[in-house]
Amino acid sequence: MKIAIHQPNYLPWIGYFDKLEQVDQFVLLDKAVHSKSGFIHRNKIKTPNGPLVLTVPLKNKEQPINELQIANNVNWPVSHWKAIEANYKKCPYWATYKDGFEQLYRSKWENVATLNITLIKHINALLNITTKILLESDFELDFGNGNTRNVNIVSHLGGDVYLSGVGARVYNDIREFHDNQIELVYQDFKHPEYPQRFGDFQPNLSIIDMLFNCGPETMEMIRKQRR
Repeated sequence: MKIAIHQPNYLPWIGYFDKLEQVDQFVLLDKAVHSKSGFIHRNKIKTPNGPLVLTVPLKNKEQPINELQIANNVNWPVSHWKAIEANYKKCPYWATYKDGFEQLYRSKWENVATLNITLIKHINALLNITTKILLESDFELDFGNGNTRNVNIVSHLGGDVYLSGVGARVYNDIREFHDNQIELVYQDFKHPEYPQRFGDFQPNLSIIDMLFNCGPETMEMIRKQRR
């Protein structure tokens, strides 16, 4: 059984869903401590003036992700939705997907993990991804930290293959995986180039950019890059 592990990011980029679709189970590290350099509460969309970062304001930052509270004294859902609508309403598949996203942005959110997990599951459904999603917090176990944490999670789930992002090469300990009879493999993600509005192609945006531009062909276009 192949397993991947990742933090629950906000409106994740395309590579996130490429990894998610390739595994049997996908574990969201909602107990990981929030990193200011990560994408837990922010991501990018495309505008005529280049990428725009949408940021969910937080009350507390140096906490486990599932304890991060949203600062709702700022009406961020309205500003995020207005930015998404302004920049994607003329895309070919805006009408196909806008209602589902608008409903989520009109909802009240107190916790960033809950927001992100809901968005991830919503996007999964649009992409017809059926991978089982699990939360680290649901296990009520201490899996440790770093490489050991990943090894212990995979072992606990009975996995024999761990799909890792290439950025983790710097800290993955292949010996620890091998000692636990787990094959360590790396995601070979090649970013698809697809039709976009507003000039030259811009990679590494939230997957909503590709969804609104490419619609039902999104996942097949991603899969073609693996062949």
